[in-house]
Amino acid sequence: MEPLDRSDPRRIGAVSIQGRLGSGGMGRVFYGMTDDYEPVAVKVIRDDLAGRAEVRARFAREMDALRTVQSPYVAALVDASGEDEERPWLAVEYVRGLSLKEFVETRGPLGADNAATLGMLLAGALEDIHEAGLVHRDLKPGNILLSRDGPKVIDLGLVAFAEGPTDLTRTDSAIGTPACMSPEQAGRPKEVTAATDVYALGATLVFALTRHYPYDAGTVPALFMKIIDANVAPDLDGVPAAFRPLIADMLAHEPEARPTVTEAYERLKELATADGVALSVAVRRLVNASYVEREDDPQDPVPMPRPRRRDLSEVVVPGSVVALLADRLRCDYAANARF
Repeated sequence: MEPLDRSDPRRIGAVSIQGRLGSGGMGRVFYGMTDDYEPVAVKVIRDDLAGRAEVRARFAREMDALRTVQSPYVAALVDASGEDEERPWLAVEYVRGLSLKEFVETRGPLGADNAATLGMLLAGALEDIHEAGLVHRDLKPGNILLSRDGPKVIDLGLVAFAEGPTDLTRTDSAIGTPACMSPEQAGRPKEVTAATDVYALGATLVFALTRHYPYDAGTVPALFMKIIDANVAPDLDGVPAAFRPLIADMLAHEPEARPTVTEAYERLKELATADGVALSVAVRRLVNASYVEREDDPQDPVPMPRPRRRDLSEVVVPGSVVALLADRLRCDYAANARF
């Protein structure tokens, strides 16, 4: 977390702003604390973009998605701006821990058992998103935080309706992160469905297990050409044998050839609970292996104690004080009686 500068707000809505967490294409993200001492990440649209209708619409779409999706593995909305506010903002729960991308790059790939559990929980998060009638469209290692309660999916900024075309995507544009982008998302973004998220989950698992993505190239256009070419197979080098059939299916070129997210969940659950491992034990193992405190994480808040009402039944008052109070009360009563 970085300190605030003079231009940064000190308060947004009911949130006290305490530091900078980062910035993105649409705006800045701050660390803040609600009046109830709940730590939150606050996203605010950049000043130069606040007047653009497309940006405001996308921001509104993210707010609506966060209000709609209820999942233990999706970072929850805590508060948000009103419709008429000049600078839209939203506050989501602050999740402590490294992103999956940071973890793999600094600690190395996950073991097979933990990767299976991670994939199963992420598939569950996608199920919750899809049940809300939405498609995430940008699932990737950088959008998965490894918290003390398990993985948390963040950033629904590119979310779209699962049924019907999105009004936020031009016909000739590709929306998403190339490394985890499905062929239809790279070449036909208007045709994105829930199967796109299944592909992205498969690509994310390849990275979690091997530290590389299914496709690689020196430039984005070259990467797109590999992704959309049905004759170029994804790179599964280093993927354990038990995972290969499932991940190959998830990365199928045609969306209809991929398993549904529910089918992926069940197959990953089988891998996570192999050899009779209880599901709760598998989840706890994943957390123990993947949760790492960030060095720059702000400390947990210490709530100010609420003042307690004094118990007057145990108070001892000297006789001289009682007499003084009685005299004062008699004087006040007599003064009020004259009027």
